[in-house]
Amino acid sequence: MPSATERGSGTTVLVAGSVGTGKTTLLADWAAELEGRGDLVGWASLDREDNDPQVMAETLLGAVRTGGLPDVPRLADETVPSVLGPAYVTWLLELAGTVRRNLWLVLDDLHLVRDPRCLDLVELLVRWAPSHLHVVVGTRSEPGLHLARLRLEERLVEVREHDLRFRLDDTRELLARHDLALEDEQVRHLQELTEGWAAGVALAAVSLARGRDADAFLREFARSDRAMSGYLVEEVLASLDESTREFLLSTSVLEDLTADLAAAVTGRDDAGALLDALSSDNAMVTVDRVGTPTYRYHVLLRSYLGAMLEAGSVRGAREVHARAAQWYAAHDVPGRALRHAEAAGDLDLMSDVIHQHALHLLLDGRASDVEAAVRTVRAGDPVMTAVAALASLDLADPEAARRQLSSLETRPGTWFTELSEDEDEAEDPAVLPLERLLAVGLRWLSFVGRDPGRQPAGDDTVAGTAAGGAERLAAGLAAELSSTMTAWSAGPATRGAASGRPLADGHDDDPLAADEPPDHGLSAGRVPHAQADLTLLDALTSGDVLLGSGRFAEAQAAYRSALGTARGAGHPLPALQAMVGLASAAAGLEDLVGLATWSERALAEAQGTPWATSPRLLPAHVLAGWAAFNVLDDTAARSRNRTALELLGTVASTVLRLAEGQDVPDGAAGAPGGVPSTAARGLEQLARLARLLDANLDLLEAGAQPGTRQDVADRVMAGAREVAHLTMTPLLAAGELARAHRVVLLAGFPRLAQEVEGLTEGLPGAGPEVATMAAVRHLRGGDDAAARAAVVPVLAAVRSARPAGRTAVGAAVPGVAVQPVGTLGLRVVVTAHLVAAVVAHRNVQPTVAHEELVAALTLAAPQRALRMVLEVAPEVVDVLAAGVGRFGELEPFVLELREHAGTFREGAVEPLLDVALSARELSLLRELPSLLTVAEIAEARAVSRNTVKTQLRSLFQKLGVGSRRDAVAAARRLGLL
Repeated sequence: MPSATERGSGTTVLVAGSVGTGKTTLLADWAAELEGRGDLVGWASLDREDNDPQVMAETLLGAVRTGGLPDVPRLADETVPSVLGPAYVTWLLELAGTVRRNLWLVLDDLHLVRDPRCLDLVELLVRWAPSHLHVVVGTRSEPGLHLARLRLEERLVEVREHDLRFRLDDTRELLARHDLALEDEQVRHLQELTEGWAAGVALAAVSLARGRDADAFLREFARSDRAMSGYLVEEVLASLDESTREFLLSTSVLEDLTADLAAAVTGRDDAGALLDALSSDNAMVTVDRVGTPTYRYHVLLRSYLGAMLEAGSVRGAREVHARAAQWYAAHDVPGRALRHAEAAGDLDLMSDVIHQHALHLLLDGRASDVEAAVRTVRAGDPVMTAVAALASLDLADPEAARRQLSSLETRPGTWFTELSEDEDEAEDPAVLPLERLLAVGLRWLSFVGRDPGRQPAGDDTVAGTAAGGAERLAAGLAAELSSTMTAWSAGPATRGAASGRPLADGHDDDPLAADEPPDHGLSAGRVPHAQADLTLLDALTSGDVLLGSGRFAEAQAAYRSALGTARGAGHPLPALQAMVGLASAAAGLEDLVGLATWSERALAEAQGTPWATSPRLLPAHVLAGWAAFNVLDDTAARSRNRTALELLGTVASTVLRLAEGQDVPDGAAGAPGGVPSTAARGLEQLARLARLLDANLDLLEAGAQPGTRQDVADRVMAGAREVAHLTMTPLLAAGELARAHRVVLLAGFPRLAQEVEGLTEGLPGAGPEVATMAAVRHLRGGDDAAARAAVVPVLAAVRSARPAGRTAVGAAVPGVAVQPVGTLGLRVVVTAHLVAAVVAHRNVQPTVAHEELVAALTLAAPQRALRMVLEVAPEVVDVLAAGVGRFGELEPFVLELREHAGTFREGAVEPLLDVALSARELSLLRELPSLLTVAEIAEARAVSRNTVKTQLRSLFQKLGVGSRRDAVAAARRLGLL
């Protein structure tokens, strides 16, 4: 307002909102506040009679008169001149100019004035208003004034519909005024139901104040509450003609309307113009003009009209739903098509929608809709049965999917028969082929379910199928898995179902962009979407199977194909799933750049979608946490991991259900004797990774606090000791144990680190991993000879495999995981070189130290493996400092390492104990400062004195003391008490 008055002009305030939004109440409250501070307020409630210019002129004069009367007595005697127009407005402004204070003219319900001559009077009044005269307009629609000019002149203040809507606190306050104390969930429900519509909240409060049950009232509020019904009829519908009311009634079944959709449902060619007029009047009809104009009725109006439609004619309501379903199906909006077809009771239409759009719905996360629809319409249709199986799999019900797949009769002789080129060309691209549905279903079942050939004990038949059906299912599964492995490892597809090339994903900066993906899948732009959707689902399930089998490179190819098809077909959820898969495959390949890029991209692209907090993105949160941890961004790592741990709580029931489907004793997914599915193993592994990262971060925050370090070591060791009993690939097990080894070593427990080495020795092919573990332990313990001896075989293997003339172990190609030598991974080789570098530095061999360091950094730099380098030993920092200026292209990476070096040198801790205390020993230790005797301690613990004495001897030995008093002193010195 200051800018307007400084320009010598008055301010215009526009309050625009639909019926019942509280405009008049707001204006009245505002007027009272203005008068309370000493301003003058003139009020005019307009109606249709003001469409006469003479009446409008008298109304405006009356407003000035009531507002300015206290200061100008003669104003009461003025009358409207016979000549209107600019001269009249000039005269009116001269009268208002005699007032010595701010004067506010409130013109309520200006939407009722349509005569251009009347609006011209208001326009002139607003345009020429002096600095002390302000005009406030209340209206349901755009007022027909030149608002753009007022905005440019900074004279306009706008209060629109979204500003008038009640917030949650406003709703609570209004209910409190009626002495209503609803529960938070009930208040939120009312808020959602009314969408913050003031009249709706007020009417609800009046009804609830009569003592009605809140939950029952909220369920029936819009459809049957008499106060609401009367208000809608009187304020919204009564002012409309019969044809417009009929139009609203017919279109009330639609959540969002376009002109084309409304015309298809009602048969009216003027549907667009009618919707535009309704939205202009703002009678609970809003429009979004971004792109194709889309109209929406307020939820209460829709609900009321829907009840009227069904009460008037059930048949008529079904016909409207059927027309809506046909329009949505034709325009590729399958979710709404299916919902309206179901409301219409048209089973044939539902069947058509499922045949053409079921996979589309599955890929968009609508499996429950598909499952419910198929259950309604399925009648021996094998394609429907296959679709039902896919829906069951997406809903984490593998046993239902197994029964559904087992019940299918397939071509004689085999589950999967290659299609000849002629058959492939003759296939109707608009029809889902049963063979490919079965292939996808079996592959998916292998990922989330148990061996499909197994049957529950005592079950001789499955869904009416003989036991031989289960055998054929198992045979088909084996054949499909073999085909999947062959197809994705051989490059171009060899199966008859795959041809063409997937669309590019449109991101030039992808770390995998240099790879040429295999020639899988149908281009989404050249075939009907049913086939493209099947190809997309095919690639996703292939990626899952390959990932679960440890075939990470092939899994990357499958996920890249899925990502390209998903983006080309406009499927955001499968695109996110493909990115999560790419991040997981990168983790398996120790591709730290790919791990960080794909996990963060998935989380970034999920923002603003319904899947932003979905458990489907759990792997992305876990892996993004580790990616941040790898580059020393501990704050981001904690944030990502905290979200991951919260999501793990929501999927705990899924883990249990998948585990129970494997006949696992005690419901434990990894218990001995169980046969957990790949999906269950994956979820359990994600949980272990999240807990391990949590322990790492806790250790960093603990610093030198012995008690916390002991706690972290206990947690990590508990997980490490479970590894041998879990169904994990050797690669995953070795990776987890390597991290556990590093944690307990950093916590100050070298003997526990030695125990982890023993646990790792039992894994196939883990020799190099164990060697580097031992080398780091010896290095940190000051035993250079043992450290050097441990890495000699590893470095010999590296050097023997190095191509002639190469000075580095490997070169990094963007997006391609570094596997330096055969099965040796990035962590093993980098650690071995760094151990050799530190040993050489300690023994004054600067040339050797620098060469070994360069070999390590050549591998670590492209992956930005900061923590991997700095954690090996504090002296790594010294070797880096000694070679400054001699690293060439590695200098930027070295500079980044040195920026973080202080944290690692300061964070180094001395070993706490040779052997960590057990939980019982820690508990007993806390009893020692008391005056209790051994007998009293034993009695309190319900054990014998000998047991307590045995525990005390073990405790004294670990603490290196010989008495109770010395044990207490040592424990306090170590921070354990």
